[in-house]
Amino acid sequence: MDVRVTILVLFLVSLSLARECKIYVRKVTEAEAEIIVDKHNELRMQIANGEIEGQPRGVNLKRLKYDEDLAAEAQEIANSCIFAHQQVTDDRWYAVGQNLYIKKSTAPSNESDWDTAIQSWFDEHEDYTFGKCCRKGPRMTGHYTQLVWANTEYVGCGYTYFATDDFFKYRKLYVCNYGPAGNFKRQFPYKVGKSGCEDLC
Repeated sequence: MDVRVTILVLFLVSLSLARECKIYVRKVTEAEAEIIVDKHNELRMQIANGEIEGQPRGVNLKRLKYDEDLAAEAQEIANSCIFAHQQVTDDRWYAVGQNLYIKKSTAPSNESDWDTAIQSWFDEHEDYTFGKCCRKGPRMTGHYTQLVWANTEYVGCGYTYFATDDFFKYRKLYVCNYGPAGNFKRQFPYKVGKSGCEDLC
């Protein structure tokens, strides 16, 4: 199939999905934003304190702060009901990083579970061998490396709970944007050492 035809087909499928989804919830509350930041920093501190088996201690990880502009962009992406990365531009940084998570179910439940979503990204460390970004392997680890990327300082997220016509009708889409982005080629996610910034920098 011609590349242009393939792109057109994917675009039309995306439009179809966006039209068919029925959104019930489309927001991240202040309480959820706090949970998001706390969870990210909790996991980053585990790296900073050398608590993760198979991963070296990081000595320059910054403490993340919540950013409303990144969150607004993430919410727009979540509102599309499309589980696919979308480019975000922000004049403050060269690039913006992004993590996605989706949960499908046959039973309705509109409660978000940010702890599970963020933990799922972090758990990719089990398949990650520390080194310069970005090595290709049989399993994805880019969500993990973005989450622990030392120079990232800000995170902002969006959430949508919606329904489709599929068997797994009910879906929860989680989107987080990161500034500045991680996962730069030929760069390590963080600096390794014996001590430093155990409570994050």
